[in-house]
Amino acid sequence: MLLRSLESILAGKTPEIGRRWIAKIRKSDNLRSLGILGDAELLEFHGAVMGKLARWFEKEAGKNEVGGFFVGVGKEYFAQGIPISELTMALVLLRKTVTDYLLEAEDLDGAHRIYALMEAVDSLSDFYMFGAYYLTKGYLEATFLKMSVGENLSREVLGKYLKDDFFFK
Repeated sequence: MLLRSLESILAGKTPEIGRRWIAKIRKSDNLRSLGILGDAELLEFHGAVMGKLARWFEKEAGKNEVGGFFVGVGKEYFAQGIPISELTMALVLLRKTVTDYLLEAEDLDGAHRIYALMEAVDSLSDFYMFGAYYLTKGYLEATFLKMSVGENLSREVLGKYLKDDFFFK
């Protein structure tokens, strides 16, 4: 059973999610760097994430595709100087906004609809947890490269402090 709210997400017809998410970012005192980005840039990011989410729900995108996407996001926003803490909080807020949308848009008139909603929220949580994990990996990989090349620190020194199996190793 496909939820009506999920159908809207899959069709890319949920601009109100983006507007609500941006309002949460603007309201948060902890997201100063993201808060100064323009609505157009935030909506572009939102659209890209929602596109991946739709592919995730349709089982067209797996961990590799989602992981690659979020690694790229981590690297891109590292280059812009956006703190990793703000990026992960933005993902938390987006997950919450999408969850709220799913809950508000559904008429839970039976056990099957409730179970379908629970399954959708579980899959949604998995998507955003993978997203946060891979976003962090991409951000750390960019940090490692910047410090080893730009700051001329040896891989041995960096390896003491950044203990992770980056994709390029």
